[in-house]
Amino acid sequence: MEVSLRHQIKVGIFVTIGLVMFCVSIILLGGDRFFLKKTYELKVRLPQVQGLARGSVVSLAGVPVGNVRELNFVQGSTDIEVTFNVEHAVHNRITVGSRASVKTQGALGDKYIYIEPGPPDAQPLAPGSLVDTDQTPDFLDLIASKGQEMGEIIEVIKEVRKLFASMNQDGRSGKLMSNLVQSTESLHQFLSEGRETFRLLRTQTLEPMANVMKKIDKGQGTLGALINDPTLHSRLTNFLGKSPRNQFLKPLIRDSIQASEK
Repeated sequence: MEVSLRHQIKVGIFVTIGLVMFCVSIILLGGDRFFLKKTYELKVRLPQVQGLARGSVVSLAGVPVGNVRELNFVQGSTDIEVTFNVEHAVHNRITVGSRASVKTQGALGDKYIYIEPGPPDAQPLAPGSLVDTDQTPDFLDLIASKGQEMGEIIEVIKEVRKLFASMNQDGRSGKLMSNLVQSTESLHQFLSEGRETFRLLRTQTLEPMANVMKKIDKGQGTLGALINDPTLHSRLTNFLGKSPRNQFLKPLIRDSIQASEK
């Protein structure tokens, strides 16, 4: 009888231990990893929780420090009040000025609360306090909100890929680069010849012509003397006589005046 009783007690102890371990495993798998640690309560009001749930992780500057406990609608507002427990060991790091937001974690898109610490010399938030909200959108949420623009960017990338694939087909890119190299060399040769032609034109034509014009302007040589001698004009005028225009214009004007008087 005593053996049977002892056996039942042992079985009961093992079953109890197994149930406790089972419950602990469920709690750990559910995300509540701080139930055995001393925690305190904080709150934050968010316009939307974006898939946040009870047991979601609370992170302080990237370090897990707690879990979400409740999500409740705020009466008279569209905001949702999130209550979460935070490990008491980081009490001095969550100070006045800290901000909380919902962010995305991992490839599966799990949501968690991210707390950005406030100034280290500020006063710590008291238990039950409301943490300020950070309205900065998460990177993945920003991508999701810009889905149409991202789709257009992807289409442009696809078109560019098709263009390069078409250029590389049948060695077209190699031929194109070869043609570009030849065109560049031809252009370089043309510019070199143009510079040489201009140099010859300047040294053999323009500079001698400029020297001749300077000499003429200074009155040097026969042509310079003829152009710069003022007496030459008087001699030619006396030799050729007065301008024949006066001989014809004066009688024409006189006849016109007489005709108008009649």
